Amino acid sequence: MFFFLSKLLPLFIYPLGLVCALMVVAAVVLRRWPSVGRGCLILGVIVLWSTSTPWAVDQVVGGLERQYQDWASLETLPQAEAIVILGGATAGAMAPRVYPEVLESGDRLLHGARLYQAQKAPLVILSGGRVQWQVQTDPDSVPNSVPNSVLPPIASEAEDMATLLQGFGVPGSALVLEPQSLNTYQNALYTAEILRERQLNTILLVTSAIHMPRALAIFRKQGLTVSPAPTDFLVEVPATLGFSWKEAVVNLLPDAGNQEKVSRGLKERLGLWVYGWRGWL
Repeated sequence: MFFFLSKLLPLFIYPLGLVCALMVVAAVVLRRWPSVGRGCLILGVIVLWSTSTPWAVDQVVGGLERQYQDWASLETLPQAEAIVILGGATAGAMAPRVYPEVLESGDRLLHGARLYQAQKAPLVILSGGRVQWQVQTDPDSVPNSVPNSVLPPIASEAEDMATLLQGFGVPGSALVLEPQSLNTYQNALYTAEILRERQLNTILLVTSAIHMPRALAIFRKQGLTVSPAPTDFLVEVPATLGFSWKEAVVNLLPDAGNQEKVSRGLKERLGLWVYGWRGWL
């Protein structure tokens, strides 16, 4: 139930869900309490606009990413006993996809392969299961030309990552799969078990920069010696502080891409609070 609620409830805190809720409230109360209805409408517009600007992205996302940006290059990272790559970077081979594909956060795989090829560690642990409702079970949603009897089982994220990494040149003998975890806490818990079984303790943790503060704290809570290896940065540091009036005007316009980034940042900040409350950090 915690996992389900952790996916459902934040939707009403993210900008889009909050605005939708405000619009519903406005529609219900507008005739009886016009001032309340108008207030909800105005607040909805403010939320929608303010969370769709580059300034909001820098405040919500940049503050998370900048915590470990100095660890992004190979030269700053020490040698370790294992590289741990967290899931959330792949889309499974579900119709119409024939092969696993990388998502925007697929930089996690590229960076993990880069670290291995730089000989930062001899072992790569891939951590990630697949949520039950993401598994393909409806035969009507696959092509009619594919008999049910030959439909392959849907792979875990760890298996998808292994398939892709071997295509990037990482040998299968260097890969260890952890295919059960469904959230970051389980990533750390199950990976720590694998490391203890192998009597390993020192790792390089690869995940998106926005996710690194929460992930790093959870893995260190397991008693591991962890060095952050962030990638998939969303906020760029401008080359200069100056900008033209045209750029300023464009930056004031709402952008759906900015709002998606802000939602991700809010998810991480909420996750830090919830995980801390549960004693996982």
